[in-house]
Amino acid sequence: MFTALLAVILLGVVWPWIAIRGVSCSLCFNRRRATEGDDVQVTLSVKNSFPWPIWGLAVEGGFFLEDISTSNDSTAVALARVPGWTKSDFKWEFEPHRRGLYPSGVCQITNAFPFGIWKTRKIIQITSELIVWPLTVKLKSIPPVKGIDFTATGILMNQAGMEGDVLAVRPYRRGDTLKHVHWAQTARHSRLIVCERQTAAQRKVEIVIDTDLRVHQTLSDHGSLEWAIRVGASLVREFHEHGWSVIHSTDLNGGDSSQGAFCIQSAFDRLAMLQPGTVEGFKDLYSEGSTPNKMKIVVTTSDRMDELKQLESIESNLRFVVLQTEEHHAGENSWLTIDCTHDVPSQLQTQWERLCHESWSAA
Repeated sequence: MFTALLAVILLGVVWPWIAIRGVSCSLCFNRRRATEGDDVQVTLSVKNSFPWPIWGLAVEGGFFLEDISTSNDSTAVALARVPGWTKSDFKWEFEPHRRGLYPSGVCQITNAFPFGIWKTRKIIQITSELIVWPLTVKLKSIPPVKGIDFTATGILMNQAGMEGDVLAVRPYRRGDTLKHVHWAQTARHSRLIVCERQTAAQRKVEIVIDTDLRVHQTLSDHGSLEWAIRVGASLVREFHEHGWSVIHSTDLNGGDSSQGAFCIQSAFDRLAMLQPGTVEGFKDLYSEGSTPNKMKIVVTTSDRMDELKQLESIESNLRFVVLQTEEHHAGENSWLTIDCTHDVPSQLQTQWERLCHESWSAA
């Protein structure tokens, strides 16, 4: 009996040790970038150098940025059987629930067959990585901004130029294009008359995302930090699509500009890699002078607003988008207030549309 038990233990320890040395693995994704919630195909190539099949292989680590269960099981996929003397490709669909770079850590092939007494491991070669962008909410408009610095939204202004709607007519000047000739006025005055149109003037907006751990309550997938990044990313995309020059940052000292398709891609790559830290200087928002032709939107939490409630006035071009937490209220300086414990995307869409509608109605 003892001999049989010892033989079983030896088999449970030695066999996984032998099996793992006969395999080599590589892993790749079918695309470079994705968004939270997208389905991404993962391909694992396994080469078995032994003439006999290998059972019980599993991929562990690299696919979960936090524990997914109380048992701390990091198994991504299990393989039933790898034939001998072959190279086999195994494919499965992976749905990332959180932004970041995947694999997020060491990715290993493991084996504990046949009894699970002892598990052996071998590092998988990663041939391509996946950048997961934060989830964005589709917004439909941007509100007008009143005051000296902003008189309209978008990229067209009521100044003489060559784009947009017709403002007036004037005599032809050398260099004017013939497509702007007003032929009816030309016939009436017996000389060339051209249309004077609007001019392009790109607006600037800075999106500041408050990533200070001291004002965020949880770091989970649905915590205030991740939702602040998602809301900030939604605003970056919306203003960029409306022709604004967008700057995003995590402090008050400026950040990275996002102009053009390539730059918006780089901006979202940086948002995907964004890590929490300590942010200082929020009180300086109230003492800085307004920057001409520039709007600043701060995405923060009600905990931060509770710290700032004693300050008297804010800049005319400063707006706060506040994620409401359970302990504190957003405060009277909140431009947009979102309850972080409920359906954040629906709240953002509804409140943003209402804000735009009310702003344009009052403009």
